[in-house]
Amino acid sequence: MGKRSRLFWIALLILSISWIAWGSFLTSDAYEEGRLGSDLSAEIRTISSDLRVDALADLPMPIFFLLTGLPFGLISVFVLWRGHKRGATATATDPDRAMRRQSLLVSLLALFFALFLWNIRGAPQANADFLTATLSPLLWPVSLFVTFIHEAGHSLAALITGGEVLGFTVSPDGSGLATIAGGNLALILPAGYLGAALFGSLLFFLTSRYPKWTRGLSVFLGLAVILLTVFFSVRDANGAITVQLVGIGFGVAMVALGWLAPRIINIFLLDTLAILTGLNAVMDVSYLIRHGDEGIGEIMNDAAAFATEYTPLLSPSLVALIWSGVSLLMLGAAVYFGLFKPVSGEIGEAVKGKNG
Repeated sequence: MGKRSRLFWIALLILSISWIAWGSFLTSDAYEEGRLGSDLSAEIRTISSDLRVDALADLPMPIFFLLTGLPFGLISVFVLWRGHKRGATATATDPDRAMRRQSLLVSLLALFFALFLWNIRGAPQANADFLTATLSPLLWPVSLFVTFIHEAGHSLAALITGGEVLGFTVSPDGSGLATIAGGNLALILPAGYLGAALFGSLLFFLTSRYPKWTRGLSVFLGLAVILLTVFFSVRDANGAITVQLVGIGFGVAMVALGWLAPRIINIFLLDTLAILTGLNAVMDVSYLIRHGDEGIGEIMNDAAAFATEYTPLLSPSLVALIWSGVSLLMLGAAVYFGLFKPVSGEIGEAVKGKNG
């Protein structure tokens, strides 16, 4: 384990212990000075209630800090222990092959983790267990990020086809709107849903297939998201700055991830984000299949606008179905060529080496 990786995991371990210790102390009966403890507890319960996470709102605060901090602490201890053990028993192996096999394992874990998170999406909070209620809100920022990528896709398509971007926005409820002038609408309209699916597919493929690139890829994507936010984002109709918070927040997080975090963390988080982005894009298109004629006020949705302008013989739902199929093909190809094909190659090499 490198020095930077070790420092990262040590810092995470310290933060986890501090989170548990100070959070539990400040919100327990042992802390009597001032109102900081009660105010902190009330704020956490308010946020949990706003997110409709009833299990967190009703949970004793010391237990809340313990359950939310302990997993990160245990993971840090495990990684530090494994790094120490590997350093003590290191052998001369092919570093490229070892990195490739490690990245494949991490990508596979990220795929299962993303699918697990996806399966708890939309679970009825009244009947959800604590784990479901805790993890479900994690998908809300991802949904906002998918909307950001969706509207950025429209905007980039407009620029590529000679149009002008007047601004795009994201609202807290997950809706978004890109305002453009000129350009080729035949390419701009599908660029939102298909662009988000393409982004998730390419990100998973590149991260899984070329692990050496992941840290640089994180920095590049972070800077690109920040630039898109600075030059093209605008407040929504209610004056909310959600799009700026999402763009700058995810951008800075990606740059920090690539600059500071170990490669294995980059692979896991980028792959998870890629799968969730791709799945969100597919499910957003599937929503259009069920609600093909709906829009926002007088604004038709992308599928309805595309059908009206270019395929009058096809219903908006059928257009959305075609887009959904294309999105699934892109995501499936990314998983196959980025993960399963390299895995089969590694298995073949291992069998060949054993027989040889």
